[in-house]
Amino acid sequence: MIVEKAHAKGATCFNPETKEKVGEGVAELRPLKLTDILWRGLYGVRYGGSHYVVEVDFFDIGEKVRLYRDGCLVDERPSPAHFQLDGAAAIEATMALYGVKRAHLVEEGCGCGARVLEPLPGTAEARRLAFDMRHPAISRMVAVAAWAVLVVAAVAQVPNVLNSLANGVAWLGISVPLVVPTYALPAWLNTLLGVAGIVAGLDRGLRMVHNPLLDD
Repeated sequence: MIVEKAHAKGATCFNPETKEKVGEGVAELRPLKLTDILWRGLYGVRYGGSHYVVEVDFFDIGEKVRLYRDGCLVDERPSPAHFQLDGAAAIEATMALYGVKRAHLVEEGCGCGARVLEPLPGTAEARRLAFDMRHPAISRMVAVAAWAVLVVAAVAQVPNVLNSLANGVAWLGISVPLVVPTYALPAWLNTLLGVAGIVAGLDRGLRMVHNPLLDD
């Protein structure tokens, strides 16, 4: 579990800015550790005088999304999660295969559109964003390379997917005369493509870039 209860007897959750008491025995947002950066995502936004943080565990099978207000847990829902803040605003968060593909504050009637929640300092997403700001040219090259790797991997898998669909239909008693030639790639190239695909997916996840054909 990422969320931890206050351990001390009678421990109280406080608003970190106003120091006002929020509640006793409430689960608090645990500080980010260096060992958390590969599996823990934190995304924040200010609204209505409070600071909201969405927390996810990238490897959580249940895909739980937690919402904190001023450091205190207020709700937990499975992805895709919709948290209604008041009558005019809500936070929406959806997990991807790795990372988060959507984390927005949606305000109704303001005409300002959805606001993207910012990754909190110290997270892997924030570090990737900082790298992009410091080295924009290199960052764009990495992004293009990641896209190209996933496209090649997807194209290489298309014949296998089509043949599997044809076999599935045939199993239902429907004959489909379809056999698509597959790519006979050497084992080392398949391995290299698989590793490169993982790295590419990781980079796209950290940039919160998502395409259902490439990233799902």
